[in-house]
Formats: sequence, structure tokens, C-alpha cells
Amino acid sequence: MKLGIFLTAGDGLSTMEKSGQLTRFKKYYLSEYSENFEEVYIFSYLNEKISGLPKNVYLVQNKYGLHRYVYGILLPFLNIRTVRNCNIFRVFHLSGTIPAIITKIFFQKPFVFNYAFDYKKFAEIDNNSLAKLLLRAACPLAIRFADNILAANKNILKNLPKNKTIYSPNGVDTKVFKPFLVKTKPNHRMNILSVGRMEKQKNFAALLKAMADLPAKLTIVGNGSLKEELVDLAKKENIDLEIIDKVENDKMPEMYNRADIFVLPSLIEGHPKVLLEAMCCGLPVIGTKTEGTNEIIDDRVNGLLTGIDAADIRSAIKIFMKNEKLRQSCGSKARRTIIGDYDIKKLVNKEIKMLKSGNADN
Repeated sequence: MKLGIFLTAGDGLSTMEKSGQLTRFKKYYLSEYSENFEEVYIFSYLNEKISGLPKNVYLVQNKYGLHRYVYGILLPFLNIRTVRNCNIFRVFHLSGTIPAIITKIFFQKPFVFNYAFDYKKFAEIDNNSLAKLLLRAACPLAIRFADNILAANKNILKNLPKNKTIYSPNGVDTKVFKPFLVKTKPNHRMNILSVGRMEKQKNFAALLKAMADLPAKLTIVGNGSLKEELVDLAKKENIDLEIIDKVENDKMPEMYNRADIFVLPSLIEGHPKVLLEAMCCGLPVIGTKTEGTNEIIDDRVNGLLTGIDAADIRSAIKIFMKNEKLRQSCGSKARRTIIGDYDIKKLVNKEIKMLKSGNADN
């Protein structure tokens, strides 16, 4: 059986490499796909070369230099022999379904895609009119023509056809993401950690305002269009801020273990991997009461849930800063939550069984 992979519109493996996610994709997805399928074809939107792929995994490049939306439509025809050679397609995110829909209509090839978050709300927050228009057109078609849909959180699951949708949250390697023994120095100054793109959706401005006058350092791992704005805000509020543009995923356990508290201040989420990773490392976590986050965090049991405003986030941080016993209890229970419900190897193996059988109930 041969598997084709359609990436998010405009993406390639180089995009994942720049964000530090390629290592994770290779280790937990491509390696498993390679072992379970005769051949695997990754259709990239870029003209790129990537080393270190498994021997039966092949990169199909965009050699034509076409814009991502144009290429997405023409991709199945420009690569017709390879497309016809695949038995089923795994599509990453709703925006990657355009070539899959066309492939289904013209070549009767089945596809599965993951519905990771509320795409319309994300586009509204980013004020992206073109994205909203394209998503409005693609969403009903993708749902209609998909053979199976992987819903990242339970709220999404409720709004999709029951006969073709399964709950498939993100996962973590619980053997890699784990607590380390870190020696705390006397008079230790707390380190607050957050991870994510520096865009409006992540709500970092509210986190920075929440940190004003708190005796702690804030570290953010990520990059984006709002970086300079956030740096200026940190100077204005006199916040000890460190920004690290990129950390490879396999190096992130060290980052989590160097922190005392993890905060995810997002306005909206799907099923945040970084929250799962922090919890798996035994960190006390704070998340906003948003879809995806609020089904992972059980308030005051394995973390704290708070509002999206700076005052609410600040209040939650102060609760953890003042209560070491609560931090330890929540951190311990957070790890148990991930081990019990979000082991990535179990989740990927379940997905592969479904891909090979074509049965959402498998």
C-alpha cells in the first residue's frame, strides 16, 4: 500500500525545519509511515531538497515556482503518475485539502485530513480576508469528499459528521519529554516560559502586561510579525524578557525543565502540542479558557485555567508563584494526564491502522 502526503498549503519540509518541527515530523510520523507503507510520497509546495528521509519516503517538489494556491489546484495533474500510484492520501490541515479534493474527484483516491482547530476563527483573529474566503469554500467540500476526518479536540468532533470523524488529539513522546533533576540555586528567580508564534492569536501582549513588576523572568520561544512590538512593550513595562527564535523539538525538554511555570495565553487553540509537552515535563501550567486548552487542563488539579486578559493571567501566575505545594501537585498530575491520554506513539499507530483499513471506527 502506498501513501501520499499533502502538506498545509504553501508548506514544505523546509518550512518545518525553520520552525524546529521537522525533527518531530520525521521521528514520529515519517518513520512510522515508512515502516507501515510500501512507499510514501510527500508533495511539497516548495522546490526543496531535504536529507535524512527514510529510504522509501520520497519528496515531490514544486519545480514550477507556482504560487501556492495555483499549485494546490494543479498539483494532482502536474504529478499525475505519482498521484495515481498512491492508494490513499494523508492531508495535514484543512488548507491542504484542495489537491486532495481534486484527486478524489478526478482519480477516485481516498483521503483523510486532520481538522486541527477552528480555522475560521483563526482567520478572523488574523484579519485575513483571503484566508476566510478560501476556507469558507474549502471546508464544506473537504468534509463532503473526505473519507475520514481526524478531529483534534472534542468541540470540533461535535460539529463534524459522526460516520467519518474520529477524535485524534496531538500527542507527546513521554519518554523524551520528562522531568529532569534540576538543581535550584539559592534565591532563585522564577522563569516563566511560553512557546508559540508571535502573532495576535497567541496573545503575548497580554502575557507581557501580566508580567509587569512581577519578580520573574519571561522566556518566549518563537518568532513572528509581532516580535519587535513585543520587545518594545517589554522595555516599556521593564520586563526581563528573553526571546529565542527557534529551538529544535528534541531540544525542547531542556527548555521546559529550566522553567518554573509554563503559560499559554492564547485567544484560541486547537489542541496545543506545547502545552502537552510542558505538562509531560512535569511543569505547572497556566492556560486560558479556550477550546482545546480547557479540555486538557483540569483547573487546580493538573494546572490553572484563566481568562485572556492581562489581569487574569497575572492573577494565575501569582497563585503559582506563592504556592510551591500547588505547583508540585499540578506538575505531577499534569504528567500523569499526558501519559494516560496523549502518548504520541499510540495515537500515530491508531491513525495508521485507520489509514490502512479506511475505517474511522478502527
